[in-house]
Amino acid sequence: MLLEDGTEPGPALFASSDGPSVHRSYRWQDHDGRFGNPQAAALRGACSCGWRGENRYPLAWSTEDGEAWVENAPSSDCQRDWSAHLEQVEAASVQVPDKLEKRAEKLVRRLEELSVDEPLAVLKVLDRLERQLKEVRQDTAYQVLCEQKDQEEGRSWEEIAAALALPVDEVQSRLLRYQREV
Repeated sequence: MLLEDGTEPGPALFASSDGPSVHRSYRWQDHDGRFGNPQAAALRGACSCGWRGENRYPLAWSTEDGEAWVENAPSSDCQRDWSAHLEQVEAASVQVPDKLEKRAEKLVRRLEELSVDEPLAVLKVLDRLERQLKEVRQDTAYQVLCEQKDQEEGRSWEEIAAALALPVDEVQSRLLRYQREV
């Protein structure tokens, strides 16, 4: 969301009635100009990776009886821009072998089907898979970190981040966290 001057506001703040705590909201709907909060002037697609959409979609606020609202908010336009961004990120990331992708999809479908008749069995399988996947993720993160240290063979943090579709400033801490999982 954007203010009239094109900046992104901080959270909307709301005092709590039961003490000194303050509720923070990043929802654009709460940036309606009331309670000392700024009024959002436009929306644009945004992603946690830092990407911000180029398109800006103006908000037309209406006010009646002290209530402010927007009819026909352009949320779907922002969603469309964000989805296009995700497609670009996915296309630039490492490609998962088709055979592996299909097996994973098949396993998920089968577990969903079984969850109706055998929910406890599915939970048991999922617990086992979580343990095994954690071990694989830990070993693989260790391998990637070791390769990255070897400057002749290793990939740069930028290459690793792009391959995993992660922001560069998060990739090292994510791999270290995977490696330390217990």
